[in-house]
Amino acid sequence: MAKDIQKQKQDIRQLAIQKRQEAKKFDTDDLKLELLNVFRGFIYETVSVVLKTDRRRLIGAAYSADKSEIDPLPIVTFLHNEGWQTALPRIEKDVSLSFRAWQPGDDLVIGKFDMQEPAPESSIVTPDLVIAPLLAFDNYGNRLGRGGGYYDRALKTLRAQGKVLVVGIAFETQLFDLIPHEEHDEKLDFVLTPSGVHHFEAVK
Repeated sequence: MAKDIQKQKQDIRQLAIQKRQEAKKFDTDDLKLELLNVFRGFIYETVSVVLKTDRRRLIGAAYSADKSEIDPLPIVTFLHNEGWQTALPRIEKDVSLSFRAWQPGDDLVIGKFDMQEPAPESSIVTPDLVIAPLLAFDNYGNRLGRGGGYYDRALKTLRAQGKVLVVGIAFETQLFDLIPHEEHDEKLDFVLTPSGVHHFEAVK
């Protein structure tokens, strides 16, 4: 059964990569602005209510985008300008994923998988909001990533520590009817696309 799920995931992963690469060709400045406006409304209308705290005291983590991913830098810049502490992920020597303090303008170094990461001396933080990368998602909040499990393990740890919102940003074409999922797969709370917000379950 596990092999069947892995095969299904891999099939969807290959199709999702194609869909995301195709959508990226139409990732215009107008589309970036639409997504940023959706995120801005999401922050003002949802986050402070769900997390029950002043959004200016929160920590938001994003990711370093590859060529086909939506670049979250405009969102990170917005959060920074709103007074949030911001962060990016770093893969540690024990292959766990941590979130390190980083703000727009800070230097990055090349880490595992040739991804840009905060420097090793940067502070580890515990984010209240995580913008997680994804290849595909479904209407049940299931997320399909690259298959390494780094985010699933990190999100499980964060959720055990307390309230954290896990948010994906995506093109609408990355929405699938159903993503095969396993017990260790961590779900998304929201996905934001240029056309609006997908909310999968009531967050208390």
